[in-house]
Amino acid sequence: MRNLAYLLLSITLASPLSALALGTDNPDYDQCILQSLRNSQSSMAAGVIRRSCEALYRNGEQLLPREKSYHVCVLQNVQNVRDEFAVQQILRACQRQNQM
Repeated sequence: MRNLAYLLLSITLASPLSALALGTDNPDYDQCILQSLRNSQSSMAAGVIRRSCEALYRNGEQLLPREKSYHVCVLQNVQNVRDEFAVQQILRACQRQNQM
């Protein structure tokens, strides 16, 4: 399981958007990634977490309050999810709660 977590983190850090992230000094984004991805158990969950961290800590000033709330919901609920279907259901529930 630990090897899978390292693999997922490596894939996430190797993505083009993550490469851009490394070029910017944003400790809040980095902290979000460190805290949220450490228990990630699926590649889909890792991708969703990364996108929510990017939205909140790179583009947060451009988000509407409901969009911010959606991404917070995602980060609070997706971290330990293993199944892709469950990730999708959580995303839908967060969308419904925030009327996105």
